[in-house]
Amino acid sequence: MSIRLVRVDDRLIHGQVVAVWLRSVGADRIVIVDDRVAADPFLVEVLTLAAPADVAVEVLDTAAGAKRVMELVDSADRAFVLVKTPATALALLRASVPIEVLNVGGMGAGPGRRPLHRNISASEDERAAMREIESTGTRVEIRVVPDDRPIAFASVDRRG
Repeated sequence: MSIRLVRVDDRLIHGQVVAVWLRSVGADRIVIVDDRVAADPFLVEVLTLAAPADVAVEVLDTAAGAKRVMELVDSADRAFVLVKTPATALALLRASVPIEVLNVGGMGAGPGRRPLHRNISASEDERAAMREIESTGTRVEIRVVPDDRPIAFASVDRRG
């Protein structure tokens, strides 16, 4: 499979993604799937410029993103898929995109979110989406950087 990693990171392309994750997974393409971001030409340009020059960047809405990721599954391109929320990852799964592992690495504090693990926070809706993702057989793991030991979402999920 040419999908090297599917990661939830609300910052999308930033130093950690560029300096550490791209190299670790050996990706030569970043596919960002997010409806709001795809609809903002300025943000698309900023994200494209934030990636290394030799890494292709595609920013797509959920429907187009699901189709594109499916095309990349058996391609020679090594793709790194970034989504801002677990809900988008769930939408990709519902569109038959195969995701063996969902990496949760960047979900900061904010309105409606409460701590999940260290500096990762999630709303109840985000937690419910991750539970549903797990129910499909996809492993949901918290891992900020590749050297971190993966933490199973279920081991830190506290309802209520």
